[in-house]
Formats: sequence, C-alpha cells, structure tokens
Amino acid sequence: HPASLARRPQRLLPFVVAVCIMFFFVLEQQRESLELSEGEDVPSDVEQASQMAELEKLSLRQQVLAQETRNLASEAHRIAESLKEKSSRPLANPSQTGATQVPKVALQADRIAESLKENSSRPQVQSVPSMPSITTPAATSTATKLGTRDTWIPLNQLNIDMDGWVKAGPDLEKREAVKRAMQHAWRGYERYAFGMDELQPKSHHGKNMFAGLGATIIDSLDTLWIMDMKDEFNRAQNWVATKLNFNVAFETSVFETVIRIVGGFMAAFDLSGERVFVDKCVELTERLIPAYRTPTGIPYNIINLATGMAKNPAWTQQASTLAEFGTQQLEFVALSRTTGDEKYARMAEYVIKYATDPAVARNRHPPHNGDGLYPLFLNPISGMWTGQKISFGAMGDSFFEYLIKMWVQGGRTKALTRYRELFDKAMDGMIKVLIHKSTPSGLTYVAEWNGAAVVHKMDHLACFVPGMLALGADGEHAAKYITLAQELMHTCVQMYKRQPTGLAPEMVLFHSGQDMVSGAHHNLLRPETVESLMILYRKTGDPIYRQWGWEIFQAFEKHCRVADGYAGLRDVRVATPVQDDTMQSFFLAETLKYLYLLFDDTSHIAMDEWVFNTEAHPTRIFQRNHSYIN
Repeated sequence: HPASLARRPQRLLPFVVAVCIMFFFVLEQQRESLELSEGEDVPSDVEQASQMAELEKLSLRQQVLAQETRNLASEAHRIAESLKEKSSRPLANPSQTGATQVPKVALQADRIAESLKENSSRPQVQSVPSMPSITTPAATSTATKLGTRDTWIPLNQLNIDMDGWVKAGPDLEKREAVKRAMQHAWRGYERYAFGMDELQPKSHHGKNMFAGLGATIIDSLDTLWIMDMKDEFNRAQNWVATKLNFNVAFETSVFETVIRIVGGFMAAFDLSGERVFVDKCVELTERLIPAYRTPTGIPYNIINLATGMAKNPAWTQQASTLAEFGTQQLEFVALSRTTGDEKYARMAEYVIKYATDPAVARNRHPPHNGDGLYPLFLNPISGMWTGQKISFGAMGDSFFEYLIKMWVQGGRTKALTRYRELFDKAMDGMIKVLIHKSTPSGLTYVAEWNGAAVVHKMDHLACFVPGMLALGADGEHAAKYITLAQELMHTCVQMYKRQPTGLAPEMVLFHSGQDMVSGAHHNLLRPETVESLMILYRKTGDPIYRQWGWEIFQAFEKHCRVADGYAGLRDVRVATPVQDDTMQSFFLAETLKYLYLLFDDTSHIAMDEWVFNTEAHPTRIFQRNHSYIN
C-alpha cells in the first residue's frame, strides 16, 4: 500500500525489488518460449491449428504479464523518487537506522525500473491471426490485422478479483486528447448557443429541445469538473445561478428532465459542494411532482413546467413508458439523501414497487422462461400493461439498468435486496429468451420480443448491457455475467468496425448467414459502447478495451469533428459521410466523459465510490438501510 511504503520504504523496498525481478525473469522466459525457429518444416493443418491455439493462449498471457511488468516499473520509479525525496530532507536524528541506505536503495529501484521498462518494451509475439475459416469469409472482419489483438482476454486468463475493481494508471496522451475534444466542443457551444439546450455546430445556432433549460450546460457541469476545466465550470455555474428559469410554458419530457437536469445538478453538487445546485434541483423537482399525481403513482411522460399540466403522448395509447418511469430512482434518492426530505425517494421507489408487484399480473404475459422481463407500456390510470413487447433498447433499456444501480448506490445492503433479486431474475430471462448468436461469426447479441416471437434486432442503445452485467458481476453470478459481457462487448465493437466510417449505426439486424447488417444508418454520437468499454476495463484491466475505445474516438475525430463542435452522421455506411447539424448534449455529458475516464487513472471517480445515472452523471454510493420498494 502506498501509505505503508511512504512510512517504511527502506523495509518494504527489498520485497518490491524481489517481485520486480521475479516478473523480469518470467517475462523473459515467456518471450524466449515464443520465438519461432526459422527454416522449420511446415506442419500439417491439424498440427498448425494446435500450435496456433497454444500460441494464442501464450500471447494473451504474455500481454497481461507485459502490462503487469510496466505497472511494476512505474511503481518502482515512484518509490525511487519518494526515497530520493526522503534522503534529501534533513533528519532530526542523522544516525536514524537506514538513513544512509536510502539513496542506495533508491538507485537500485531506479535500475530495476529501467530494466523492467526495457524488457516490457521489447518486440513481443502479438496475438496469432486466426486460421482461415470456410464458414467465415475474411471480409467479415475488416479490423483483423497481423500482429494486432482484436479479441478480449478470456476470463480464466485474467488475474482479477471478481468482487472488486482493477487499479490502473492513466494513459495520459489519450486522456488529454479526449480533453482537447471536450474543450473544442464546449468552445463551439459557448460561442454560438450558450444558454440554449443544444448547439447546431454547422449553422452556428442553438435549439431548445428540453424546455430551454440549458441542457448542454447542466449536462456538462460534471464533465467540466472531472476534466479540470474549472474556468468553464465557473461560467456554467454562474449561468445556473443567475439566468436559469424554470417558469417556462413548454411541454417537456419528465424522463429527460430528470436524467439530464436533476441528475446533472446532483452530480455537480456531489463533486463541487456548491449549494446552488441543490437549491435549483429542489425548485425544479417541485415542478415535476404533478406528473406523479396519477391513480397508480406511475408518472406521465410529459409535463408543462409552468402550468403543471401532465399527459402521455397519443402514440403510446396514453400509456407511460417502462424506461421513463423506471429511470428516476437514482436521482431522487440522491436528492433525498442530500436534503433530508424522503418524499422524493418515496415517490420514485413506489413506482418500481407498483410495477413489479408479484401479486398482481396486470395483464403481463412474459415469454416462456422470461418472467423477469417487463413490457414497454403501462397505463398510469388503469395500472394495466398495454402491450407485451420487450426490449433492452429504446423504451426499455434503463429500467433494467437502474435495478442493479439502485442496489449499488445504496451500498448493497440487505434493505435493497429486492432490487438485486429483480435484476438477477431479469438477467435470467434475458439470457434464456433474448441472447442469441449470429451466423457465420457467432456474434452474441441481445434480441427483442414482439409479444409473440423473438425479433433479431439490436439497438446501439442496448450496448449499455455489457457494462450493466459487469456492475452485477460478483458472487455466484460473477463468471457468467462477465463472460457474457465480454461477448456482447465484442459484438458492439463490431458494429463500429464493420462500417467504412468506423462508427456504429443506430440499430442493426441479424440475418442468418450474414451476421449483422445496418437497420438504421445514422449515428448520433451515442455513448453506450464507450460506457461499457470503460466499465469493463475497470473490471478486468484488459487493455483491449482501451484500444477499442481509442479507435472509436479517432473515428469521431475524423468524421464528426467540425470547425465549431461535433455533428452526427446521416449514413455510416459510406466512407465520406454527410453530417447532420446537431451536437447532442449527451456527447459532452456521456460520450466524452466515458472516454476520458477510460484512459484516466481508475481511482478517479472510482467504481466503488460512485455509480453513474443513465446520463453518465455520477452519484455517491452510501450505506442505505431502508427502501420504499419493500
């Protein structure tokens, strides 16, 4: 532990040195064992397949060892610097034991660190390319290149604590590149649309989609703070304090207002401690409460903030949407924790209690083996489900996400067991009914249910599922959830890699013998894939997730960056795509934040201290000993 090393460096350093030397020799043996002799006879197909399988295993293990060696080298350098600093300080007692040995030990640590660094940077045998397959045309994977690993490290080769989170340092070059992208996006917004909901970066205008509440400002507050853009944060805070007005006669989404504005305020307060964000949050929430005044307590989807009039849209047949009424609990529990007023948590949690009451079916007819899955529409007046469609994409996604996140936010206490049970039951239904594999490549995907049969379609929105599974991967479910998360993560990345732009379409279809094809060709700068990459990297430490995230970021830079911000694409299937004219607020709130944290030190916004709402706003984890779901 760093604190222990700081107190007794001269005692603990020999142990660190011994460990470093051990890894040095292990890595050297791995390297030598993987050198292939020249001039050998070409083995038979069977022998070649066997050798390549063995080399693939060795290659993956070698990459893990190389990463561990680099981490040890960094730690040895850090210890050496600490010891040098201690040796330069005047001692109260010059004859103190070990005082004269510190410079020597520091020099020794430096030498070993340099040796480790040199060894870990030698040319390594990279992942062995797969043998040609008669069922998988080479054209199906445009990203597979000789010497580049393009798959994850299997769970049984990862040396990780499944109940914890990996500790890893930052990739400073890539992290700072993401920060520069955020600075570029913010400059365009601040120059042309400050105070409006979103920027139109090509026409240099702003537009209001969320009642004109300055959605991009509030969505970006925590991103600015996390990236240490404090001047920009202060200007945004000043706008909130002096300009923000909720008395607007504008019909807006209750769900979007909660996840973007309420969630943004709570995260900004938890990070900065500035009370203005809590005061504004309470003022706004009081204007949202009328949406919950229904016979069932299930809120309406739409509200006029000035009049308090609430309703549901006609296209839902007056029903409320699962992902909308089921994605407000994290935010209101955080608000109750901060204000001490339990009415917000009670109001939000009662919704889940009502919708999931096992004693009342309310016209819910789940598929066989899918009892933990819930339909998309519930009438807030009658309390009846009005359809049987099930999706982990649009309109269903974050309901399931919040089941596990509510359990995490409250410290995984006994009082929150109901959330954990609902989550595990939902995952059981998802695995048995909706998880399928494509042909010919065997890509794992999450399908949908139309009320009578499986629909082989997957929204990009559903790419949050790998990260959700990683959050729930502990105890008896750890291996099953992580393995599935790794497989789904690979599929989501393939949505990007198989397009000429390197960016994913909004939705893909899976056809027998064709793997995936684009079903909706636009890209809105969505965050779900990079969200899961960040969480899986912090869970497993596998560097492939940083590699994939960097490739996605580079594609955003190449195709979506414009002079004054970033724009979505109308068709990702063409090499020179046409851009739209919207910089979504979630690009700053989520996409860039998750990319930054992917490359940042994993102790920053640590996963055992914070949980993210569905708009990537972090809320603190705390010990919660009661819940209104019970």
